[in-house]
Amino acid sequence: MKRVLVLDDEKIVRELIVEILERASYRVVAADEPGLALELLASDSFDLLVTDLVMPGLSGLAVLERAKALRPELPVVVVTGAGTDQNLATAVELGAAAAITKPFTHAELRDAVAAALERSP
Repeated sequence: MKRVLVLDDEKIVRELIVEILERASYRVVAADEPGLALELLASDSFDLLVTDLVMPGLSGLAVLERAKALRPELPVVVVTGAGTDQNLATAVELGAAAAITKPFTHAELRDAVAAALERSP
């Protein structure tokens, strides 16, 4: 069973993502702030990271960059309500496997995660 780390500072969104992915048979660990997520990535094994872009403190783009420095092969799915073309383009340039905008459907999230995992080494 694939392990997914979910990072979102908004509790309701984080819980929704966790619920959707658990129903899709992923083992999910949630973090509510970037520092915790990076600690978890450094100390534990995950198959994929789902991260928000806009958070207090460290941005999701910075988390993406640091996550890729720690584990270059780790697929990352960016989920954002600030879905400007520039944010999404930057996320892809930094190595995001997929970027989806809020609000998203359950199917959009499941499909993005599944596709990112299928493409990962």
